[in-house]
Amino acid sequence: MSFALTKELEEYQAKIREYAQKTVREYAKYMDEANDGGDKIVKDLANMGLLGMKQPRKFGGLELGERAFAIATEELGAESGGASHSLHTQQNALQLLYSVGGDSAAEWIERGVKGQEIYAVALTEPQAGSDLGALQTTAKPEGNELVINGEKIFTSGATYATKMVVLARTSGNPGDRQGISLLLVDAKTPGIKVQKLDLMGIRGAGIGYVKFENVRVPKDSIIGKEGDAYRGALKGLMISRNGYAGIALGVARGALEEAIVRAQTRKQFGKPIIEQEWIGFNLADAYIKVEAARLLIHRAADLLDRGVEATVEASMAKYFAAVTAVEVTRTALHVFGGHGLNRGSKVERLYRDAKIMEIAEGTNEMQLLAVTRLFQPKK
Repeated sequence: MSFALTKELEEYQAKIREYAQKTVREYAKYMDEANDGGDKIVKDLANMGLLGMKQPRKFGGLELGERAFAIATEELGAESGGASHSLHTQQNALQLLYSVGGDSAAEWIERGVKGQEIYAVALTEPQAGSDLGALQTTAKPEGNELVINGEKIFTSGATYATKMVVLARTSGNPGDRQGISLLLVDAKTPGIKVQKLDLMGIRGAGIGYVKFENVRVPKDSIIGKEGDAYRGALKGLMISRNGYAGIALGVARGALEEAIVRAQTRKQFGKPIIEQEWIGFNLADAYIKVEAARLLIHRAADLLDRGVEATVEASMAKYFAAVTAVEVTRTALHVFGGHGLNRGSKVERLYRDAKIMEIAEGTNEMQLLAVTRLFQPKK
């Protein structure tokens, strides 16, 4: 593939970067301190006509593909992991709706692209994370309704969403891959209780604990075919994983940019500290890793845009970008010294964002597990 951006992607990148540096840069501190405000990011991008970056034009999107998604998450992530995570949640929901429901979900995809609906993604449970088949939340039929009971943790967008994309078991038992359905539920439905989580990083992204207690919804809340959402959900999550790698890349790049400026302007012993060999070498090492992460991400995005299953490539990108985010933000803190430890400084905030990159959207270990499948003998 050519790693050069097309003219359309260059223009999209310029618009996203301008928004990130003019708006998100100032707004990031509020998001972090208040642990709120991610819905503004989604609404802003929708109002600017930039939210439907990868959705087909028939759904009101720009049809720029997965590389545009990677660009957007990187640019926002360079200013705020929480802001980029908020965008990712909306895109993750739209991807799940399409992967499971296809054209039958057109109305909800269009509304999401326009920002008329802000989505939460309610998948993870106390006993079901990467193992979706283990989920225990149920949606049992009663007449013309479904009654939902269960709990979801680390539900992105939960505190401000208008709709929740929920995986629930409409038949079968935990452990079964059949019987899992994708539901679209109004967030204000009686019986839904949301508790905001106070995470160390990606703050403001509306992440919460959600409990469903006898939540009654119409049977037509099911997206796609009843009981057949498992495979589509896995596909949607795999595609979204590469976008999440973009968040990690952005966090790393943002910290590196801050560190370079600091090293160029901070003087010790009569010269800028960037002339100290250990600082220059560490920044060079960080720069190389940031560039390598971007190549992995865009390689996976290119494969996805060409319709190629890229589970391993997306996992490699997610793993490497997450590790890079942690290493580079740590380097940036060392360059800043004591000043970087001040609560609320950009590098301190990005350092907290970075650690979550190794856990959210599939832990590092799960990414490595996906890669090991390359080496396993075929049965």
